Amino acid sequence: MSRKTVLQSGVLLLGLFIVLIAVGSAIASGPSEEVIASDRRPTTTTTTEPPPEGVAFVVINNGAFRPAILDIDVNEIQTVRWSNEDESVYLFTSTADLWEPVELAQGDEFEFDFSTVEPGIYRFNATLGFNRIPGSVDTRPEQ
Repeated sequence: MSRKTVLQSGVLLLGLFIVLIAVGSAIASGPSEEVIASDRRPTTTTTTEPPPEGVAFVVINNGAFRPAILDIDVNEIQTVRWSNEDESVYLFTSTADLWEPVELAQGDEFEFDFSTVEPGIYRFNATLGFNRIPGSVDTRPEQ
């Protein structure tokens, strides 16, 4: 094999390697900005039962809370139920220490009764490594 052929083969292999890295990065990069900005609720459900009265639902989907900011009237809705629809396991915490940190794996749920605390804005987080997803529940009466 000539030196020129070896050099061409090396350049070809290097180009192939770069293409494979680019494809791998694109696949592993997560949801697009368009998907995140759409803030759509899932179109399918896993139950045929109506939601229970007095319960509001928040899901972790595509690395975000849906909805991220929840206003509730504790005279009508006392409990908030969070569920994880992502494949990742998140550490779910309250910044006001309303509950002990809880790990939420895919399909796991956690709920808290906000009628047991004073009206206010309560912030919560789901963390995955160094990524933190913020959210809040506002239980203050309309002003």
